[in-house]
Amino acid sequence: MGNESKRISCIVIEDNVLAVEMMEDYIGRRDDLELLGIGHELSDVKFLVEKHNPSIIFLDLVIPPGESKGYHIGKLPATSTVIVISGVPLSEYRGILPEGKIYELPKPISFRSFDTCVNEVLDMRMNYRYGTSI
Repeated sequence: MGNESKRISCIVIEDNVLAVEMMEDYIGRRDDLELLGIGHELSDVKFLVEKHNPSIIFLDLVIPPGESKGYHIGKLPATSTVIVISGVPLSEYRGILPEGKIYELPKPISFRSFDTCVNEVLDMRMNYRYGTSI
């Protein structure tokens, strides 16, 4: 992987300190990912998305709202791929979700499942970029 110009930008939205440390470790193990920011509450999401326009958003579904002022995860940009990192399965989540395909990494997350999911996301993004079907 190794070419820094090919690194994919990402942010992590997670309120659990141990989960944040784990995600930092997992992202750091991959040469093709660049962690641009970490948010601990919903109010951080809008700021980080507007500042960094990340390719991938690792998102815990249950986080404090902070001063979100009406912002919700359903407003995440379609240009970002969302990977849910949550103890709440998507099938049981009753909140608003962003449009498009959402990937899911249920907690507890192993590096193997993280790596497999990220590879799938990067393959999908590459195929979309070059107009090939998966």
